[in-house]
Amino acid sequence: METNRQAAGRPDATAAAEALDSISDVRERIATRVVSPWWYHLGLGLSVLLVFGSIDLDRDFAPFGVIVGGVLLPTALVWAAKRATGVAIDRSAAPLGVRHVNGFYLIALVVLGGLGLWARLGLDLLGAMTAAGVVAAVLTVVIGLRTDRAWRAGVQAGR
Repeated sequence: METNRQAAGRPDATAAAEALDSISDVRERIATRVVSPWWYHLGLGLSVLLVFGSIDLDRDFAPFGVIVGGVLLPTALVWAAKRATGVAIDRSAAPLGVRHVNGFYLIALVVLGGLGLWARLGLDLLGAMTAAGVVAAVLTVVIGLRTDRAWRAGVQAGR
């Protein structure tokens, strides 16, 4: 009796192979959708530039730039990318290598912001925060694209 129950619940080799193929197909479809649209990382780079550059423009404009570039624009980009791809990614659950790159990125943003502020406020160098913002924007786009590639490879590999 026990043998019949075990045999009834176990698929044969053909069914198991079909199930694995189905998983591979789904994984490949998801992997193509995990990659953000071309405009997503460009928009994030521009939002970082807006945050940095707004400090150079006018002290009264700085809070507007920080709110729009640091909160509203990234939120809108995430929403639009989710609608465009049909997939929402929890970027905090990234593979370890991606988390290390993102950690480097955050440290670089803090250093760039600190250097830009020091040059702008300490040395009264106009355009210092905008220059730091351009570097930060390029870094944002490059790191974002690399992160997308790592996510896709991870999904394809089943990680």
